[in-house]
Amino acid sequence: MLQDNLILIFSLLAIGLIALLVNYFISSREQRHEYRTKRLKELRKKSDEALVTLTILKEANCRNEISDTLSSYIVSMIEEITSLAPGSDLLADISAQKETVDRAAPMPGGFTNDRALKKAQIHIQHAEKLLVEMTRLGKLSVIKAKQYQQDLYWLHVCVFADAHIEQGNHYLSRDEKLIAMSHYKHAKAIIARTNVPQKKKQDYIDKIRALLNKARPSSAMAAGNLAASLSQLEEKSSKEEQ
Repeated sequence: MLQDNLILIFSLLAIGLIALLVNYFISSREQRHEYRTKRLKELRKKSDEALVTLTILKEANCRNEISDTLSSYIVSMIEEITSLAPGSDLLADISAQKETVDRAAPMPGGFTNDRALKKAQIHIQHAEKLLVEMTRLGKLSVIKAKQYQQDLYWLHVCVFADAHIEQGNHYLSRDEKLIAMSHYKHAKAIIARTNVPQKKKQDYIDKIRALLNKARPSSAMAAGNLAASLSQLEEKSSKEEQ
């Protein structure tokens, strides 16, 4: 009788243990599936944003070293997608986008309207956030991250200055020199008040000065404009006296 009871107890314990193991296996599998789904969703969002940012940096003629660093970070995300979802549509889509971005090239005059400038500003700032994230993950040293952030700050300034220069060139080609000068002066002011070493911005300032000299009306034209203004004032005065 005692032996039968012991057998029953051990049988119940074995059944309970098996039930616990099965439950643990199912629960672990569900957790892994939940983590995989959540992580793939995060990777899609992060890789999409990073790819657009990298495209903008390349079109804005960002330093190759920074572009290559961000490109390597995107590759690491693609590798993680490969491990989580090999052969998936997501992997194929992100890989195809990466190949397209790799072919992106500097695009002079590509940021001349407000919408393009705003987009450039947003993604240059996003690039700075990616550098912080890479530093946190140990993929980039603090010294390099600070250097790259300074370079991105200068790139941001140059994008806005170049937009004014492009607009100035447009009006200069139409012989609207006063409007062209206004844009060149805005570009010069943007560069001049930038908090970077003078040596770094001197070439830019010299370039803008040359454009200002080119756009500046000749003395003869200026004299003609002054004479015309005086003539108009005299006519107005005569009419008032009558």
